Amino acid sequence: IDRARGILYVPTGSAAPDFWGGHRLGSNLFANCLLALDVRTGKRLWHYQIVRHDVWDRDLPAPPNLVTIRRNGRTVDAVAQITKSGHVFVFDRVTGESLFPIREVPVPKSELKGEELAATEPLPVLPEPFTRQAVTAADISPYAPNREELVNEARQSRTGAFQPFGKTHTLIMPGFGGGGEWGGAAVDPAGTLYINANEVAYLEFMVENPTEAELAAMSRGRRLYAVNCIGCHGAERKGTPAAGFPSLVEIGARRTRAEIVRQIATGKGMMPGFTQLSAQDLDSLAGYLSGDEKTAADSVSTPAETGVPQPYRISGYGRFIDRDGRPASAPPWGTLTAIDLNTGLHRWHIALGEDRELAAKGFPQTGAENWGGPVVTAGGVLFIAATKDARFHAFDVKTGQKLWEADLPAAGFATPCTYEANGKQYVVIACGGNRPGAPAGDSYVAFALP
Repeated sequence: IDRARGILYVPTGSAAPDFWGGHRLGSNLFANCLLALDVRTGKRLWHYQIVRHDVWDRDLPAPPNLVTIRRNGRTVDAVAQITKSGHVFVFDRVTGESLFPIREVPVPKSELKGEELAATEPLPVLPEPFTRQAVTAADISPYAPNREELVNEARQSRTGAFQPFGKTHTLIMPGFGGGGEWGGAAVDPAGTLYINANEVAYLEFMVENPTEAELAAMSRGRRLYAVNCIGCHGAERKGTPAAGFPSLVEIGARRTRAEIVRQIATGKGMMPGFTQLSAQDLDSLAGYLSGDEKTAADSVSTPAETGVPQPYRISGYGRFIDRDGRPASAPPWGTLTAIDLNTGLHRWHIALGEDRELAAKGFPQTGAENWGGPVVTAGGVLFIAATKDARFHAFDVKTGQKLWEADLPAAGFATPCTYEANGKQYVVIACGGNRPGAPAGDSYVAFALP
């Protein structure tokens, strides 16, 4: 919020469903937009749509940053919006005018029936992207035990900006977790933006969903699964554990039917509660998952009652990983970048975090997947945790040199808080962990100078 001007800046999410837009043709305003709103009236002052017809899960992941920069010899109050694609859009706070050129990138046509993508999508010429934009066969990790297999997969896949998903493999870099993500960026008064990012590709393709005739031959519980659950947990219910979607195979041996009903209704972790389902729906779906569905009683429903899925679904939230579960793309897998918003150029760009097992073997710093943002102090220090290696870091904002780090009881997937009390400055990080490959935690850890 720009309090002096009374302007609220709001980034919006993507239109649903995420990966197939045949039911929402056109530009889908006001999805994927940065909105400038009058705080007194709610009136829209200006907007910019960063993705016009999103089929790549490119929701705007974090609030923008307000900063004052110098452009073309004048001082401009600006608003900077990070994206999951690894770009930063910078606008005049009042007029919405872009402060750097934006080019229109042609979008390949979709091969999926009913899908019509935008002819072009916008990308800023500057600031420089803070992540890689594609993965090729030459970019496969040297640490992958099945590197040759991964090279072949990369060669057979399509890649590049705005490459639509189809019936064959597409590599998207950065993947659905960014690039930039919900931790957001930090800025300093000099006009430098500091942003941490993931550099992990996803390998995806689209799958045809059951037709209405096929749904009619299913039991109620199986139909409900096909409509509501198959996109995340897959047709065989194996899920994608590495992406946070657990397997539901033999869930009946691990949970009672009542527990399954309760979890579907209320949600857990990344899964929302399915509040639209009736008690009968919940019981039927739980029965199907636990293997004791009352088929005779449930067979009276029709697809019209339980819903019909969209024609296509994503193959799964499939991180492009090697046999050991590490990213298949070459390091760095996590980065921290300082971007001078006065020029649009990087001041520095470093790996953030490390793979502890590879580090113990003497390999160079790889970077690590990270969730949570940085905080910058007036003393010229940037604090950030965020990484899967469960460490808290401090960096020199001028050079990117690491000044200090400490081990945490669990990964700090959060943005630090800094405050002063009784003349002493503290910095606190929430150590919740609980992302794929990172154990859960429940600690707040505070640090201060002696």
